[in-house]
Amino acid sequence: MSEPQKHVLIAEDEAFLLGMMRSVISKHGARVSTARNGQEAIDVIESDPPDLLLLDLLMPQVDGFAVLQHRKETRMTFPVVVCSNLSDKANIIRCDGFDVDEYLIKSDMDDEQIWIVAEKYLR
Repeated sequence: MSEPQKHVLIAEDEAFLLGMMRSVISKHGARVSTARNGQEAIDVIESDPPDLLLLDLLMPQVDGFAVLQHRKETRMTFPVVVCSNLSDKANIIRCDGFDVDEYLIKSDMDDEQIWIVAEKYLR
């Protein structure tokens, strides 16, 4: 019997980046859910908790920090990789307070790096 398919939630409002990330993750066999804003991400987390969350911080309606706060309040423990263009120390430190597993700067990311990072948390 095969191992159940891993579930990755990608919360990203930039259509191009969302599509690229979805393509990379799904081609490696993971099931992918997407959210275009923080509220959609919270809704998916509530209905179908992921094995990994790839999270943008600056999203419409509800930002990534509110998603992190929700995860903390509900005591969910799935790993989170923040993918953001906020590269300042203050935001990185703020994410540490939410037990973020990794922090990637979007402008430095490529397809290969997305999968290398995701795979670490999906094993």
